[in-house]
Amino acid sequence: MSARISPFSRTLLGGISGLFFLSCAAAHAAAVVADAVLVPASIPTDRPAHDELTAALRSRAATLGLNGIPSSAGASVSRALVLLPSDRAQAGVVSFELEEGPDAGPHQCEALGRGVTSRSERAGWVRGVIAGTTVYYAPMTEPDGASVPGVYDAGLISPERCEVELLNSPADLAHDADTKARVASKSSGRKPCYSGVWKHWYSRTNAAVPIDLRWSETENGSERPVFERRPEAASAAAKSRMAKQLSRDPRYYVGPYGRSGFALHTDRWEDPERLNDPSYAGKYESRDFRFRDTNGCVKVRPACLLLLDEFVSEQERLGRRVQFELRETPLLD
Repeated sequence: MSARISPFSRTLLGGISGLFFLSCAAAHAAAVVADAVLVPASIPTDRPAHDELTAALRSRAATLGLNGIPSSAGASVSRALVLLPSDRAQAGVVSFELEEGPDAGPHQCEALGRGVTSRSERAGWVRGVIAGTTVYYAPMTEPDGASVPGVYDAGLISPERCEVELLNSPADLAHDADTKARVASKSSGRKPCYSGVWKHWYSRTNAAVPIDLRWSETENGSERPVFERRPEAASAAAKSRMAKQLSRDPRYYVGPYGRSGFALHTDRWEDPERLNDPSYAGKYESRDFRFRDTNGCVKVRPACLLLLDEFVSEQERLGRRVQFELRETPLLD
């Protein structure tokens, strides 16, 4: 199962979008690889594809030119680039570059950003077809809709950096001591950030943590309306979470279309216990990555998230801000 791209369309449209990107990046010290180079010939979705996507990318580009570049504010920034298809029923890719250690070099993994989905038609939702199955996904103007293209400031959602709170019900967490231990703070004192997370963002196949994505008000233009839309906080627990969030960042709920709470995370569809659970046998999500909901965020497989964690940590150690740039391209349709 893979997304096929016309070589002619990839060359023509990739050249146009690549030239646009390069013109915006003219001040960068390193030449940035164009979209046409980053877009793979196909994206496997029935198996983890990091190794084959990365090998193919390295055959086309020795470096991406996305690390240590000046931002509009003048600071040194390193970026991961997420290319998403215009047809959100298809998969996209995330490309990034490690500079140190045994994993040094460009990397590429499959990525999803289509938002929450439904198998039945809903007013205003977009129709898509995955492997012959009709799906409907929420438009990006809705809180859990398709990922919004733009630049996001990134940071690890780790207990060392954030006060991390699981959003699942106590009953749902009763038999998940592993995840509760992973988000528990190892030190006392106030953390610089707060994040509410869901337990399914943490695979049991490795120790990867989700990545917080905050809409960058300095890097993005005025193409999309940006305003504050705070969620309703009916319960005392929800009000407490909102207060914690706003005490760290008063503009947390300001974003494109009034959206906030973006993250890059994984899921548990590849965990052995789920793969061996008869109640999940035959599920579309296990057979094809494209069927997995992202609920307004960006989703990758567990092994890819672990490498992206390494990328964020490495670039922060080098004194750089880390950003993720999400871009929509018809090259992946």
